[in-house]
Amino acid sequence: MIGLLVAAGVASMVAFVFAPAALLGGRYGSFRQEAALRDGVSRGLVEFWQGNGPEYPALLARLVDYWFRWHAIKVAISALMLIVFVLLAAALWRGYLRSGGARALGAITATSFATLAVGLLLLNIQATAVPLVALLPLLSGGPHSGDLTRTLHEVRDSVNRPPGPHGGPPALPVLLGEVERYHWVLAAAAGTVVLATALASAILWRRRRAGSARAGFMRKALSITLAVTATLLLTVVAYSAYSAATPGDALLALLGGG
Repeated sequence: MIGLLVAAGVASMVAFVFAPAALLGGRYGSFRQEAALRDGVSRGLVEFWQGNGPEYPALLARLVDYWFRWHAIKVAISALMLIVFVLLAAALWRGYLRSGGARALGAITATSFATLAVGLLLLNIQATAVPLVALLPLLSGGPHSGDLTRTLHEVRDSVNRPPGPHGGPPALPVLLGEVERYHWVLAAAAGTVVLATALASAILWRRRRAGSARAGFMRKALSITLAVTATLLLTVVAYSAYSAATPGDALLALLGGG
């Protein structure tokens, strides 16, 4: 049982890295190389910014659809990864309670991997919900064309300058709205996990002296792990809420400062 769960955990991590490209390569093969994907995002953003309406141009719409599917696949895999590592941690903790020994280390490791899977799940839910914004950080990973450089300067100027009588470029409110939604999604999802982990940590800590010494150690280890997770996620919630409240600054940060 434990061996099968370990194998499933390793397989899920491998799938997380390689499955999206393998599953989407036939329909979106032109975006398989990172340079091609980055170039597509660059051209798509320029076209969108220079357009006369809030609709995505064809290239950007295709990229958004691709990035949605890419991260939806990762949501499914990270959810499976979480289930596998939770089951593995439970099996190892049960073994530790029966016989002690080194299984405690394995159980703590599996619990840590489950915690990491929660983080991966949250980030990919965020990217699946608002794929346009999840594409923007790709622009900071390579050289900028002249058109993109001009567009980024125009975005920065439009964010920092009060809107004129005509309301500014039609793409700007779309970008700001998507950035706001992007950060609220993560704040809401992470906030839910914070409440659950903090409550579970408190319950386990209160019961740390019940039962055997091994049971007490297990509850303490789980309580501390959950408390650390809740603390880290609370920081994520605070940052995401602040970013959602200041979408202009968040947009510029995603674009590398513009």
